[in-house]
Amino acid sequence: MSVPDDVFVGRRAELAALTGRLADAGGVVLVEGPAGVGKTMLLERALRQAGTAAVRGWCPAEPAPPLWPWRAALRRAGVRLTDGSAVETGAAASARFAELARMSDAVLAAGPMVVALEDLHWADTASLDLLRHVAQEATGTGIAVLGTVRSPAPEEVALRLAELGRYGAVTLPLAPFTPDEVAELVGPAVAPGVHADTGGLPLLVAAVRAGHGDLPTVARTLLAALTPDQREVVRAAAVLGEEVDEPLLTVVVTGAGGAPAGAVPGALTAAWHAGLLTAAGDATGYRFAHALVRAEIVAGLAPAARRRLARRAAQALEAAGGEPAARIAAHWRQAGAGPDDRRAAAAWSRRAAAQAQAAHAYDDAAGHLAGALTDLSTVDVPAAQRAEVLLELARAEYLAGRYEPCLAHCDDAADLAAGAGRGDLVAAAALVLQGVTFPQAASVLTRLCQRALAYPDLGDAARARVMAQLAVMTADAGRVAQAEGPAREALRLATASGDPHAELDAARAREMTLLDAGDTPERLRLGDLVVDRAEALGQPLSALIGHEWRMQTGYLTGRLDVVESASAAIEDLAARTPLPVLQWHRHRMLASRAALAGRFAESVAHSHRATAVAERCGDPSGAVMHFAHGVYLAVLRGDPAALPDGLDAAFAAAPLVPLVDIQRANALALTGSVHECRDVYDRLRATLRVRTDHPAWAGVLVQLTGLVERFDDAATAEAAYRQLLPYRPYPGAIGTATVFYCGTVSRHLGEFAAVAGDTAGAVELLREALQRNRAIGARPDTALTLLSLARVLRGRTELAEAARLTQEALDAAARLDMPGTVAAAGRLAAEIAAERDQADPLTGREREIAALLAQALTNRQIATRLVLSERTVESHVRSILAKTGSANRTEFVARWSGP
Repeated sequence: MSVPDDVFVGRRAELAALTGRLADAGGVVLVEGPAGVGKTMLLERALRQAGTAAVRGWCPAEPAPPLWPWRAALRRAGVRLTDGSAVETGAAASARFAELARMSDAVLAAGPMVVALEDLHWADTASLDLLRHVAQEATGTGIAVLGTVRSPAPEEVALRLAELGRYGAVTLPLAPFTPDEVAELVGPAVAPGVHADTGGLPLLVAAVRAGHGDLPTVARTLLAALTPDQREVVRAAAVLGEEVDEPLLTVVVTGAGGAPAGAVPGALTAAWHAGLLTAAGDATGYRFAHALVRAEIVAGLAPAARRRLARRAAQALEAAGGEPAARIAAHWRQAGAGPDDRRAAAAWSRRAAAQAQAAHAYDDAAGHLAGALTDLSTVDVPAAQRAEVLLELARAEYLAGRYEPCLAHCDDAADLAAGAGRGDLVAAAALVLQGVTFPQAASVLTRLCQRALAYPDLGDAARARVMAQLAVMTADAGRVAQAEGPAREALRLATASGDPHAELDAARAREMTLLDAGDTPERLRLGDLVVDRAEALGQPLSALIGHEWRMQTGYLTGRLDVVESASAAIEDLAARTPLPVLQWHRHRMLASRAALAGRFAESVAHSHRATAVAERCGDPSGAVMHFAHGVYLAVLRGDPAALPDGLDAAFAAAPLVPLVDIQRANALALTGSVHECRDVYDRLRATLRVRTDHPAWAGVLVQLTGLVERFDDAATAEAAYRQLLPYRPYPGAIGTATVFYCGTVSRHLGEFAAVAGDTAGAVELLREALQRNRAIGARPDTALTLLSLARVLRGRTELAEAARLTQEALDAAARLDMPGTVAAAGRLAAEIAAERDQADPLTGREREIAALLAQALTNRQIATRLVLSERTVESHVRSILAKTGSANRTEFVARWSGP
């Protein structure tokens, strides 16, 4: 029920704000207030005043498929939102973001236009997520989104809508009418009483003005204007939902034994004239004028009548094809509490969850499945069936990132499956959560894997996948040696089964156990295997990870052909597949390769792009690689100003583990915080007593060299040297595509040897490193190797070569913009020059003349030979005799031993 336009009162400030926003270049405005406060009326008034048309969508009170209001509104603008294709589990979150971004782009590309989304308090999660994406980009695009929200909205919805303020969204709260505004409608004499009775709620004030009373009276009065058959039609429509589906309503009315089919069109027309219905957004149908009035009509039905209409609605929707599965489930729930009704509701909720999951609306899928479980809890169903629904719920929760309830439901499902003797379902429970290894998950999944493996009839493929999961949990807990056996057996079983999914799982588990340098050929084989299986299955993320393993082994072995083919494959995957996670991997790979080649600005740019992708997708873990890469680059260049912004906060939130401590210590050393650096370094030293069982341990060791040199720690140098030595047979770069690659391990071994006092070994290793780093194009490492070799040679008083190498290091570092190396090489050059001067006080020209003087040439002969004046030669001879402590030419000749 609405207030006529000629008595529109109040709302002047809100109306001005809303029309002003419509005149701007776009954005999001939310009109918020209690039911009946006039949100829709304000929206319509603003649109008329601005002369703007809007495409509209409503969020129904009853369950609906994901993105229902958006699809309805945009269909009227000629824009169709299509669901994306299925993706591998590990890329699900990225795919969901990509789909929302694609839909948001479609909305923005359709502009300029106004999209009105009503009743957002009933919105599905996917609709709210798309609204957030549009809000981020809408300003300045000509796309205006106007939404109405009943307050108080459900907490989760309210939080999501409040977040829109970060992107410039404006909320206009509407309050009930003041006593003065009520007086404008009903007159000053009765205004105080009307305001007290209605609370100033515009819907009820309008009802009093029209001669009705409270809400029940409004509903009864409006229905009283209709014939009995018409009332039956309107009541059936109210049970069906907000919008009136005339063909469906006809089926329900006639099937329920009520009014004849021919009465439906006339009844709808009469209800429109009475103010019960209003024109729908496409102007070809009807919807209820107010949700409160519709709810009151439903509430006024006798329970038996309500159940009869709900059952008929569910059956009619099933007969029509069953597309709105969630709506059918809701009608079956309203049809009664009988076993058949509840089983039907659960079955349709499961179908609704599958539809939501296909649209990457994982939160909504979880909600439908939770409803299915509630339905099944009231009826007698086999334990195995309940376990299957629990597993479906757990998978939806996993995809939505809700890991703790996922684990709990996996545990419950396994208990039910075990009671039913279903080892296959116990195995399925152990495999729902993938790639998530926080302590609670590891504990639960390890126990579930062990329970599943106790079933002797488990097939090879299932057993391989469960063993792979167990190996991953064990390896991630730091017990890699213990995980190796299950990982090997998983790979054997998977190969025997021929199941590509099992082979992928087993290959990932086996790769986690490859800690030794000698495992490099196996990593390359696994990379080839994963790429082949993943591409056949259409799993681009798994294929990309396989190519990263290939690149890692290609760099380490110096096989640059493998590196280039892997890099090209990653570029191709990222270009073909619009998954943000693939773009993250691509930028991380390019950042690592650019750092190795000394293209520092390019490396930093790609690292920032990767981090931006992670942040847009809501993946804070993606930023961790940015900080590790940034610290490494700053240390490599020797520039404290290059340390990434936000590093202190990142360190404060990070755990005290070697992978983080090495970054901490290097950053502290670079900024001159020597005492704090020493504290962290001592903690690191303690971990070297026993080799750490971690795949990234070699990465810690290669970053330790600068600290070992700084503190001249021979004992730690020896320990690190022994642990890193197995990598020497491999001539290439060490590292990973997602963080960084550094040059050959020979440089680090040489630097450790130098600190440990083995200068001969250091020289051999550093000369080897110089050749290897040049071969793989590791230009920064080449500059550092030149400088390290020069230092060792200077210590052996091989000053001439040391001076030459220092100058090469200085020139290379200057070209690459490595200020720390430039400064260090400059200091070393000055020190070598001073030592050479002390060993040989003669200048270069004096050494030339001294050599001729030793041959007993006269001053005139020397002057002729060197094209100098005789007086100049005489001056140099006096200086030579003085510097060498010779009394005369004869004594000098006797003492001279050459340069």
